[in-house]
Amino acid sequence: MKLGDIYRLIVDMGIKADPRGEERIKQILEKSKKKLDKLEGKKKELADQDVTWNPFTDCRLLFGDEDREITSILSGIDIGTGEILLADRLSEKGSKVDLVLAHHPHGIGTSQLDYVMRLQPEQWAKLGVPIAQAESAMAKRLKQIHFLLKARNHTQVTDAAKLLDMPFMCAHTPADSLGYQFLTNYLKEKDPQTLGDVVDTLLEIPEYQEAEKVGAGPEIIVGTPEGSVGEKFVFFTGGTSPGKESIKKLARAGVSTIVTMHMGEELKKECETEGIYVVIAGHQSSDSIGMNLILDELEKKGIKSYECSGFFRFKRS
Repeated sequence: MKLGDIYRLIVDMGIKADPRGEERIKQILEKSKKKLDKLEGKKKELADQDVTWNPFTDCRLLFGDEDREITSILSGIDIGTGEILLADRLSEKGSKVDLVLAHHPHGIGTSQLDYVMRLQPEQWAKLGVPIAQAESAMAKRLKQIHFLLKARNHTQVTDAAKLLDMPFMCAHTPADSLGYQFLTNYLKEKDPQTLGDVVDTLLEIPEYQEAEKVGAGPEIIVGTPEGSVGEKFVFFTGGTSPGKESIKKLARAGVSTIVTMHMGEELKKECETEGIYVVIAGHQSSDSIGMNLILDELEKKGIKSYECSGFFRFKRS
């Protein structure tokens, strides 16, 4: 399978799983095309051309010729220079690796992570939050993330991949949206009635079973096992966690329970104040669900996979 085809397959899977819907994604891409067309000079010459068909800044082919043939992939949640070296070493020892696939973003994926965070207000609007209120609640957090990530070394790992001639890409939001879609449908089908039921239901999923073995399984962080679930919201996709202003809006919209990968102390306290229950499913384990769904499709096309860096492989098809 060609590297460019893998990239496009992952983007297409992300679009189909996106909570905003495919029609909305078409509108976003059209707007990106028009914005790109208006650029001039160096701005246009240096602009990211992928925005005309890929709405996820945090899913990018970071290094490698699109025509390069790929037969095997090393996938991990967090990829650093060590994992790039690991891929090269595995190839030397006879387990050939043609591509390193990261879940968490690199390059433009980190420098412009705030772009994909615009997904979140639209997701909240579908829960009943007026879109203007949702966007206002997110505005401060977008600026915070934008400037916070400017200080990152965006090309450190990609530079290592280039030196070793190791194709490298990241698949953040597509994988997270696939995980969101999977878990939303799963919880709807199982219909847990209490927070304890939510935890038990999550522990039926292999990725969370593996996390439980290392003490990182699902956990109630706001509420008790006897607490009623009510209207639940799976927060898995859209870059990173929102600001605390979002919690008030979700509470007013009728959300009773948030099921999320992880949650910081500031948001946790806000949930306690607003009376929203919180179940954390687990970070790497939740990330693994979306990555597994991607690899299921790639393996159907003959791609062999190896796993590292917190990624637990479980095949569903």
